[in-house]
Amino acid sequence: MKDLDTDTTRELRARLAGDQVALRRIHKSFGIRGPFDRSMNIFELFPDTPVKLFKDVLEALQLYDMVELLQKTQKPQPVRSLRPALPLQEIEKLRKTTDPRPTTYHSNVAVLIITAEKNHHTEEMERFFKGLSSKSDVTVVEWKTQAYFVQLESLLYGWNRPDETQVRRLEMETRKEMETSATALSAVIERWIHNQGW
Repeated sequence: MKDLDTDTTRELRARLAGDQVALRRIHKSFGIRGPFDRSMNIFELFPDTPVKLFKDVLEALQLYDMVELLQKTQKPQPVRSLRPALPLQEIEKLRKTTDPRPTTYHSNVAVLIITAEKNHHTEEMERFFKGLSSKSDVTVVEWKTQAYFVQLESLLYGWNRPDETQVRRLEMETRKEMETSATALSAVIERWIHNQGW
């Protein structure tokens, strides 16, 4: 019904608003339940309803004046579809011409996955990006500093008095891990910058 022009839907609504019995029957025909409301615009609520189906219901209810109104407004829609202008053999030859465009295109991606620990999720991500193209550069870097921070936190805010030696050792290990991770990230980025050409 969305193909109907606004004048037609306005006229249909006006006629239905003036004939509550017909409106009730139309609602009942389409299984519209609930309190009767003549202000309800079924043309806007159900725009994908085929006009032919609506016309068939109106004919069954013998509402011929509305059927006539629908018949007047329906204009034949032009068929807009593609049809080959060449035989299929000629179309196949087009593919074999010296067109520089590739028939398939695979994007090479550079992906950096930073994770607290390698697990099946990181493996799935790595597999996905490598599946896009065999030339994709996928690097997984484990950034384990969070585990050290958790240990430090439990030492400092735990019930027992923290052992200074343990705290210093953990702090040193955390710094060392952060430096190692930062170096690994820098190496990956440097490699990407160097390999920008491909």
